[in-house]
Amino acid sequence: MMGKASIISFRFLSILILTIFLGSAVQGQTLTKKQQDSAFLLHPGQERMRKIKKSLAKTFVNFKGNDLSLYGSLNLSKQNINDNGITAPINYLYNSLNSNTYEAGFSGGFRIDGIYNEKHRYSFNFGINRIAAGNNYKNLYNLSPFIDDFTHFKADNVFTTINIAAHYKKLLPVGDMNKYKFYAVIGPSFDYKISSISEENLINGAGNRAIINGDFGTEFDNKGYYILFAHYKYGVNMTSSSVPIQLNRFEIGMSIKTKDLF
Repeated sequence: MMGKASIISFRFLSILILTIFLGSAVQGQTLTKKQQDSAFLLHPGQERMRKIKKSLAKTFVNFKGNDLSLYGSLNLSKQNINDNGITAPINYLYNSLNSNTYEAGFSGGFRIDGIYNEKHRYSFNFGINRIAAGNNYKNLYNLSPFIDDFTHFKADNVFTTINIAAHYKKLLPVGDMNKYKFYAVIGPSFDYKISSISEENLINGAGNRAIINGDFGTEFDNKGYYILFAHYKYGVNMTSSSVPIQLNRFEIGMSIKTKDLF
C-alpha cells in the first residue's frame, strides 16, 4: 500500500514539475507589452516613418520657436486693368465700371513665427482672403458723338482666394527693444482664386486664377502677446493673360498666439 502511494506521489510531482517547466517556457516566449510595442515600431512602414522624422529633425534643427498664431486683417484693394489686347461685341460704359478707388475686404488664417540659426526671423502665413477691389481701367475708348466713353472688358472685382506667404523679418533698432519690437518685413506670397469666374472672363481668356505677389511692410511685436502688422502686396498674373491685371493691396491686422487663446 505504501509502495503504491509513493508511486502516485512521484507521478504527481513529476506532472507538477513538467507543468511548471512548460509554463515557464511559454511565458519566456510571450512578449511583454513593452516588447510588443517595440516589435510593432520595427514594422517596415513604421521604421521608414521613424527615419523620415529623424531626417527632418536634423534638416530643420536650426529652425527655432515656430509659434502658431491666428490672424485677421482688413484689406484695401485696387486692380489696374489693361484691356488693350481684346475686342468684344459688348462694350461697357467706362464711368459705370471705373471707380479708381480702394475697396474693403478681409482676411483670416494661421501664421508661424520663428527664427533660423538664432538670427534670421521669418514667418509663414496660410489664409483665406475675401477681396473686393476697385477698378482702374488703363484704356478709354469712345465713338464720339455717338457713344460715350467705354471699355471692352468687365473685370471680376469680388472674389475669394487662398493665400500662402513667406516673409523675412528684420529687427529695427527702434525704442526699448526689451519691451516691444519693430520689424521690417519682405517676401513673396501666392494667391489662388477659389471662387467662380464669370463667363465673360472665361470667354475672353482673362480668367487667370493664380496671382504672385511681392510683399513688404512693418510689424509691431508687443512682448510676444500679439503682433500688429501693415503690409503692402503688389500682385500680377502668374501666367499670361489677354487682359493683364495688376492687383494692389494694403493689409492691416493682428495676430495672437493660439496658446494664449485656447
